[in-house]
Amino acid sequence: MPSALRFPVLIAISAIAALSSAAPAQQPEFYDVPFAPGQWNIGRTLDQSHLRYCVDERDPDWEVAVSIADAIAAGLLLEPQQYVIESDMVREDITKVYQTLLEHCDVQMGFKLIPEGLPEWVIPTRPYYDAQYVFVTSDPDILALGDMPAGRPIGVTMGTSAHLQLLSYNTTLPADNRWPIFPMGTNDLALQSLLNGTVVTALVWAPSLWQQQRENPEIAALRIIDPTPLPATRLGVGGLLLAEQTYLRTAIDEAITALTADGTIGAIIDDYDFVATPAE
Repeated sequence: MPSALRFPVLIAISAIAALSSAAPAQQPEFYDVPFAPGQWNIGRTLDQSHLRYCVDERDPDWEVAVSIADAIAAGLLLEPQQYVIESDMVREDITKVYQTLLEHCDVQMGFKLIPEGLPEWVIPTRPYYDAQYVFVTSDPDILALGDMPAGRPIGVTMGTSAHLQLLSYNTTLPADNRWPIFPMGTNDLALQSLLNGTVVTALVWAPSLWQQQRENPEIAALRIIDPTPLPATRLGVGGLLLAEQTYLRTAIDEAITALTADGTIGAIIDDYDFVATPAE
């Protein structure tokens, strides 16, 4: 690992130990923080030799996140300590994220860093990669969103920034030129609606498409089309820490910056043939 990475990171790690009792400039109010069962009995680790990180197997990129987290730990001269979250639920309540950070990890990997979309009791790392929402279809005549004839349905993963952008654009069109937009609860449901013919095009998170294409030959045959006349919708992905972990967050951010500059994160993305680019 280049010395340019290790020197400032070691300073940051020293600051963690020396200033661990200091409070950040703004702490979330007590009543804004979720309650985790038994939280008063959960202590914080005093072991400064490990980077404890969590990955969630429900995230499509969790294997990529493991490699990136291990590289961050190496850059910080720390031993990586991995905790894999396993659950049958599609999504966890935000309280579960809070409890996971209290019990198992200093940083949880794999969060879309939506502007103004995080509660005050967490702080994000800088993004380690950027990915986008994509339109996919099996129709050979559709090369771009603008090729879609009016009246043909689009399935979208609902509540995303890409969904809102598509809705906004669609309402600007004359009523006879609009597409029916079918909101779906998950990326997987949007893709299944495409396979079963409910919709002609689906708008999904590219990493979710990547995961499904590795497992399902029918989805592997789908094509990504140009989003024109809409711009591409991109989001950074990074980790979350509890709000008081400001010094560790600074160290992780410096490590991500260095690992981006020396090509490590780009090499990890290439190794997995992953649909993302290192965040600048």
